[in-house]
Amino acid sequence: MSTLLSRGVGSTRPCYKKLIFKRIDRNKQFSTTCKQLSEQKGRSPKDIAPKNILELNKRGIFQDIYPAAAIGLPELLTSKKQCFYCGFDPTSDSLHIGNFLSIMALLYCQRAGHEAIAVIGTSTAQAGDPSEHSKDRVTLSPNEINENAAKIASQIQLIVNNHANDIYDNRGKKNLPKFKILRNESWYNKLSSVDFVSKVCRKFRMGPMMDKKYIKDRLDGSNGLILAEFMYQVMQAYDWLHLHQEYKCSFQIGGVDQLGNINAGQQLIKKVNGKEVYGLLTPIVTTPAGEKLGKTAGNAVWLSPKKTSPFEFYQYFYRQPDSQVKKLLQYFTFLDLNTIEEIAENHAKQPGKRQAQRILATQVCKIVHGKSGLDSAERCSRALYGGQIEDLASLSDEEIGLTFDAAHISHLTLEPHTTVYDLCKTLKAIPTGGPGEHLIQQGGVRINGNVVDSPQQLLLSDVHVLKNDLTIVTVGKVKHHIVRWRLPRIEHSEDDPENTNSTDALR
Repeated sequence: MSTLLSRGVGSTRPCYKKLIFKRIDRNKQFSTTCKQLSEQKGRSPKDIAPKNILELNKRGIFQDIYPAAAIGLPELLTSKKQCFYCGFDPTSDSLHIGNFLSIMALLYCQRAGHEAIAVIGTSTAQAGDPSEHSKDRVTLSPNEINENAAKIASQIQLIVNNHANDIYDNRGKKNLPKFKILRNESWYNKLSSVDFVSKVCRKFRMGPMMDKKYIKDRLDGSNGLILAEFMYQVMQAYDWLHLHQEYKCSFQIGGVDQLGNINAGQQLIKKVNGKEVYGLLTPIVTTPAGEKLGKTAGNAVWLSPKKTSPFEFYQYFYRQPDSQVKKLLQYFTFLDLNTIEEIAENHAKQPGKRQAQRILATQVCKIVHGKSGLDSAERCSRALYGGQIEDLASLSDEEIGLTFDAAHISHLTLEPHTTVYDLCKTLKAIPTGGPGEHLIQQGGVRINGNVVDSPQQLLLSDVHVLKNDLTIVTVGKVKHHIVRWRLPRIEHSEDDPENTNSTDALR
């Protein structure tokens, strides 16, 4: 486990310690004692007894804690309900799976009997977070920020609802604590710039602020650092101070790349309220090659179905290599660790069946997109890879639009004597001439899931066109073309090709 210093808090003075979660384990007696105390306080039978959420480090969801865990922290977490928050700046119209890990952490806090708050940074987004960026962030207009914020809030609320209604096993037996979604403009709009400078900025000194690694990196770079982004750490710190004063929020969740900003909030609260608060740091979600996933990296897997369809979302997790599956099951599902171990063991016996990947894709898609989204993803997957005609024929216009890139949807007229080769050539799905015909002859082309091996096979409306007037042409394993036929079907299998007049080619 890397040290906090290397994560960019900051300083040439090595004053921050590495988290040792074993300290938490050595103090389990606090949990037992405090659970007994809390049970005597007259909670409703449906209230969840507060639990030690730090045990999420066993799943890898919490990588570090700042500052190092105090001996009495487990007691604090189990003696009474706590409040946890995480911020999401609306710099895009959708969150991605890197953000989703923080949402999962909040949901785990809620399941452990604690309150959770998601803060949409409508005000902080106007300053811009400089961490993990080598140049100034793109400036968004207030309208763009508000539109993005509304969409992000909707995505978070949908996930919270999916969890409460379809995922949480104790629904009806135990009451989940509140999950709030707030915009930080609601408190910044009540704060004048003079008050902010005199009451908040006065608590900060330039030395520690400039000692932070991500600030140094920007100042030393060719692009420098604008004042607005330099002040971002102060604004995020004030967010936490406000939440601490209004909601008694003593815990902030954020990626390890947010440690510098979390440090600013922890120090501000200590100066103003004299209280110790903690930052819980999640790992950065990466590709199998170790590259960061996200908007900046340009490889985001989005939570919005309009940017990454439920089918694409499902397939992303289904295609994960064996080396990643166990970790992702720990990150993105509510399956207990023993069940995940059993899934991994069974998968190792028959890896070709990809059962672990299927469970992963099913679980994550259901949390993010709900039952209907999962049904759509599974139906589209069966349609494209299972060759089940009923699933192909039942695809709705919306599913087709979300599943396939517009460039791969063609509107054509089915003319008599149109062959498989004619169609593939029109779609530019195969090479022209002999190489294309050879590809078809070798079984490289499927129509509606069925292999066709004759380039001169005629397209027949009752064989190759589905009842929803679609034909799906697949070349290889993953290259799909959708054809939406314009005119009523003309040629049928009982037609005699000898008596059918030749017409123009597909257009």
